[in-house]
Amino acid sequence: MIVNLDQTIGEVAKQILHIQLAAYQQEAEQIGYADLPPLKETIQDVMKAKEQFIGFEQKEILLGVASYEEQKDYLIISRLAVHPKALKQGIGTRLMSTIMEKNVPIELTTGQKNTPAKRLYKKLGFFETNVIHVAKELTLSKMKWTPRRKVEVVEFKKEWHEEFHQEKQRLKQIIQNSWIEGHHIGSTSVEGLVAKPIIDILIEVSHIKEIDRKRESFEHLGYQALGENGIKGRRFFQKGGLNRTHHVHVYERNHPDVKRHLLFRDYLRAHPERVVAYASVKEQLANQYPEDIQSYMAGKNEIIKEIENEAYRWDREGREEALK
Repeated sequence: MIVNLDQTIGEVAKQILHIQLAAYQQEAEQIGYADLPPLKETIQDVMKAKEQFIGFEQKEILLGVASYEEQKDYLIISRLAVHPKALKQGIGTRLMSTIMEKNVPIELTTGQKNTPAKRLYKKLGFFETNVIHVAKELTLSKMKWTPRRKVEVVEFKKEWHEEFHQEKQRLKQIIQNSWIEGHHIGSTSVEGLVAKPIIDILIEVSHIKEIDRKRESFEHLGYQALGENGIKGRRFFQKGGLNRTHHVHVYERNHPDVKRHLLFRDYLRAHPERVVAYASVKEQLANQYPEDIQSYMAGKNEIIKEIENEAYRWDREGREEALK
């Protein structure tokens, strides 16, 4: 069973170190490098470690340990060790899977020649991001795992409008002089439309470069700055990590995407039959791709384009009935 370990207790640290030395000695022999840092650690080093430790016990005997460091929006695996006598029992998988349940990106480093470890990590969905040559005899693989965002669409909630207004005021205080207006856009802005529970906010500013100087202020409010994120002239921010709560799209006034977003919203608000059609597609895609946000988004492209074209036609014709 998986247990939490308090490495500050001497006896627990001793058990952790016992497994660590046995496991990393085997790795050292496998990759041909005897000077691995984990082999130099002492009980005192383990007790002072600032990591979170978990272990795998069987009949109250500790057989495997893992530890990780918590960063702002990801984890770093510091160690994963299974006693050589307990290999091929799925213990490493159990330990890693427990950490992965935190549902945040994970980074780790392992020996380039440590084939069993790399095989395990790749099986769990990790991929290699870099190769580091530390010494003549030692090459390391940096690996990363990124959890998939779950696709969740829910019924419209009136509270979304209030959440928008509250966040709008916070953002206005950050942007200050360059602020022109903030708009509630996206599916949470259209009454009756099912939506991912993420508040999309479009902000018009007088000078987009002013936003680049406000990055730290956005971060203090919990946002991650993603630059243009694929759309020239935009500054995009997201809040909530994988459990996304807000998207902020910042444009200079008169950017063409401002009109596109607002027209899309206004057209749906004026045409409830299109809300029903759009909602049907979204629900179907969410059921089809519950853990594949990219396929969900791609599947919406056709109806989004249809509605956008209808909205522009509606606008050109004086916002009268354009579907006749």
